[in-house]
Amino acid sequence: MEPLASGRYRVEFTASAQLHDKLTRLQALMRSSVPGGDLAVIIEEAVTEKLERLEARRFGKTKAPRKDLDQTDTTPTSRHIPAAVRRVVHERDGGRCKARDRLEFHHRKPFGRGGDHSPENIAILCAVHNALVAERDYGKEVMARHRGSGGRVSEPRGVYSIGKRVAGARQRPRREGSRLSGGPASQGAASSNSLPRRPMFRNFW
Repeated sequence: MEPLASGRYRVEFTASAQLHDKLTRLQALMRSSVPGGDLAVIIEEAVTEKLERLEARRFGKTKAPRKDLDQTDTTPTSRHIPAAVRRVVHERDGGRCKARDRLEFHHRKPFGRGGDHSPENIAILCAVHNALVAERDYGKEVMARHRGSGGRVSEPRGVYSIGKRVAGARQRPRREGSRLSGGPASQGAASSNSLPRRPMFRNFW
């Protein structure tokens, strides 16, 4: 893209045959709203529509929201941040970071440690800043192991402790045939019901 004047840019690229065909079809479908078939107008409308869909999905932006913040439950029962919260946080923080790509929602009190989804606990950060804050919260060594496992940077899973399941953790299913499953391996030995249940553990983040 090359700036030509205030508010005007020259955009040039090489299109594939498939894109050329799509643009031609779009011109035909939009003749009623763009009689002259101006490609600049058509592309701008198409990009605007795509942006609205993506921002609605990512930031909860919509002209007719189903719920407002007062009607929204922000307790951390899952990792999902409600749309009403994402909408409020994006309106508040959307312009604070200079970066526009790879924006992420960050829990000031980490979700893995019981942080809720209230707007006061959620902020928008770019991926770089989010990674730095995650290292501060959990430590560089822990985050390095987490990245090496292919996990997300900022939202470690909940953990298990003796006799208590922390919100957000998923219990691993017992393997069929294990001593505790009551499968074949337990036949001829002690019944699974007679064995004490061992608590599940995970590395604490």
